[in-house]
Amino acid sequence: MRGLVAALASIAEHPGTTESFIEYALDKVVEITRATGGVVLLDSGEAGLTVACARGQMARLDIDAFNGGETLACACLKEATSLRSDATGADSRIQGDARRRHQLHALIAAPLRYGDTAQGVLEICSSVTHAFDDIDAQAIALIGNAMGAALGRQLALEENARLLRRLHDALLDTQATAQMYQDAASLDALTGLPNRATFEAQLEAVCAAHDGQPHRFGLLFIDLDDFKEINDTHGHATGDAVLRAAAGVLRETLRDTDVVARLGGDEFVVLLSSLRDADRDVRSVAAAVEDELARPRVVNGVRLRIKCSVGWVIHDGEAHASQVLHTADERMYEQKRARRQR
Repeated sequence: MRGLVAALASIAEHPGTTESFIEYALDKVVEITRATGGVVLLDSGEAGLTVACARGQMARLDIDAFNGGETLACACLKEATSLRSDATGADSRIQGDARRRHQLHALIAAPLRYGDTAQGVLEICSSVTHAFDDIDAQAIALIGNAMGAALGRQLALEENARLLRRLHDALLDTQATAQMYQDAASLDALTGLPNRATFEAQLEAVCAAHDGQPHRFGLLFIDLDDFKEINDTHGHATGDAVLRAAAGVLRETLRDTDVVARLGGDEFVVLLSSLRDADRDVRSVAAAVEDELARPRVVNGVRLRIKCSVGWVIHDGEAHASQVLHTADERMYEQKRARRQR
C-alpha cells in the first residue's frame, strides 16, 4: 500500500513532458502489479484509440487489436469504468484471438479520467490466469484516475503553450505587417529611399534642432539631366532602372549619417550633417556625387552615364525647412541653366 501511495504521488507530481510522464507512469504500474505487459491508450475521437506507450506483451499488439475489442480497452472506454478479466479465454467481452496468440490470460483496464471525460485507457496484462487480485484492480483504478488528472493538466499546459506560441507568431506577423505598412507610407516604392513627406518632416526637425547654430548642416538638391530623353529612347522600364541605380550610387557614395531621399520624378535630396568646414565639405560631396553618377555603367542592358545637376545650400541657423529646400532647388536650376548655355 505504501508503494501504491508513493506511486500515486510521483505520478501526480511528475514534472516532465506528456510523453515522459506516460512512460514513467506505465512503468510504475507494471512494477507495482507485477504485470507482464501494459499499455496507455489515448482516445482520438473518430480515429479511435492510439497507443501512447506500451510495455511487454502489450507492445506486440497492433492498434487494430485494441480498437477491435480484442482486449478490455474498448469496453472500458465505452462503459467509462474499470474492468477486470481473470481468465480471458472464457470472457465474452473480449473478441478475436489476440489473447491466445499473445498469451493475454488476465487483464485489467481503467479509464483515464479528467473531470467527466475519459481521455483514454490504462490496461495491464499477465501471461497467467487469475494473476491479479482485488487490490490490484483497485490500484489500477486509482492510478488511472491519477494519470487522467495529471495527463489532463499536462495536456492543458501544453495546449496553453501552443496557444501562446501561436499568439506570439501572430503578434510577430502583425508587427511585420504594421512595419510593412509603415515602410509603405514612409519610403519611396521604386527606390526604397525615404519619400518626400518623410524627408520634409526630418528636415524640419533638423532645422529646429539647429536654430541659431549656422553651418551645422547642408542640403544637396539633385536633378538627373536628360531623364526624359532616357525614357523616350529606352522606355520607362529603363528609366525606372536608372532611378534605382542613382539611388544606389547615392547610398554608396555618402556617409551612413547622411540622409538620402527621393522627392519624386528624377529629383533627389541629400541632408549632410556633422560638417567641419561647411562650404568646403558640401562642395566636395556635390562634386563626388556628380562624378560617381557620371561613371559609365550598364543599366537594364543599356550602357550610359547618369548625368545630374546639383544645387546646394548651407543652413544659416535661421531658415525653415521649406526655405532651405526652395533655395537648394533654385540653385540646382541655376546650375542646369548654366550648363545648357555652355
